Parts: sequence; C-alpha cells; structure tokens
Amino acid sequence: MPSLAELRRDYSSQRLSLRAGLVQAARLIWAGLRHSSTAYDRASVPGFVDQLVPLVHEGQAQEVSLTVAMLRELSLLRTGVPTPDVDLSKLEGRQGGVSLDDVYARPFVWLWTDLKNGKPFEDALDDAADRLGKSIEADLQLASRNAADAVIDADRRTIGFKRVLSDRPNHCPLCVVASTNHYRKGDLLPIHPGCGCGVEPVYADADWDDTLNRQVADAYADAIRNQEIAVTEHGEYGPYLIAA
Repeated sequence: MPSLAELRRDYSSQRLSLRAGLVQAARLIWAGLRHSSTAYDRASVPGFVDQLVPLVHEGQAQEVSLTVAMLRELSLLRTGVPTPDVDLSKLEGRQGGVSLDDVYARPFVWLWTDLKNGKPFEDALDDAADRLGKSIEADLQLASRNAADAVIDADRRTIGFKRVLSDRPNHCPLCVVASTNHYRKGDLLPIHPGCGCGVEPVYADADWDDTLNRQVADAYADAIRNQEIAVTEHGEYGPYLIAA
C-alpha cells in the first residue's frame, strides 16, 4: 500500500495532468474557430458549446473517480477500512441552476465586450482563452470538492476534513493560509479560480496535525505573512476564497 505522501503526490499529479490536458484541448478548439467560416460570431457559439461541454463533463467524471479512489486508499491506509459506497450520480454542479451550456458560451461574450471596449483582437482572444481555462479548472474543482464532501459526509467515522495543497511548484498564498484551518463535517471547501487543493478526512483530533502543510506554510511565510483570507458565497461556486 502506498504511503500518505505517495498518495498525495500521485493524486495531485493526476489531477493537474487532467486539467492541463483539458484546458489545452479547449484552447485549441477556441483558437481553431478563427479558421471557420463563422469565426467568432454568434453562429459559431452552438458548435463550440456542443464540442466542449461533453469534454468538460468527461473531465468532471474523471475528477470524481480520482477523488473517490484517493479517499478510499487513504481510508484503508489510516483505518484499514475503505470509505462507504456513495451514490455520486447526482452531484451538484454550479449553483443557481447555471448550466455548462451557458458557462461555455461566455467566452464569446467576453471577447465581444473587450472588442467593443477597444481592446485589440489578439489580446481579447487571448484573454477570453485564459478565462475559459479558469472556468474549466473551476468546474473540475467543483466536481472533486462535491465528491469528497459526499464521501466524507457519508462516513460516520469522520469529524471533519482538511485542505491539502496541490503539487504545484508555486502555491497560491490564499490556499497556503487556508490549508492551516480546520474544517468541520458538513462544510464545503472554499475554492477560487485556479484552485487545485484536495480534501482529506479527519477521523480524530490528532489528524489535524499535518507536518507537510506546516512545512509548506513555513516555506511561504514571507509571501503570506500579511495575507488574510475570508470566505464569501459565490452565486455559482458556493463557498469562495478571497483575500480579506
């Protein structure tokens, strides 16, 4: 059985690889519209959405599978018993009834708005692509967070969860600070654009002690010394991490 450090490293690596691949595919689809007869006008929106949304749904399904598998292995490692089986077929997506069809029509609105405001076409195109990538990362993070919440909530042994930083070389200061907090069962992990943090269950008070996260926090002490965080409620993402 892999160690805790190996579980974390493999999980983070697979998630980051999944996200990078999907974001790259989306950017290629977006850039490829310049070669179509309709380019970036309204007629090109349905085709773009029809091509991209199934890829995002598949990415979300893979995120859920990775998260559930990691939590199962972690439970076996720490308790000798796997996590309980949970029906994950009806996990919530974005809040407020916002569909992915609506979400992934937005890059066109961003592009048109920037062009109307005088931004050069190539800059507006790149900015829309960047925001598109953040949207994809957010939707994958939502799938992972909601799956972890369902599994942890169904496990009577858990008393809460902790935020575990991704394996990125440069962690966001917001996430570093938030990783030192304690989260009780029933809460949702606050996220933000580009967030790649994972969730791990806490079975006993002693589990709150996390040497790895303390070491990371120490390494980024200069960056976060004056950083304060707050959690607000986002209309689509739910609990949302911001700088206070």
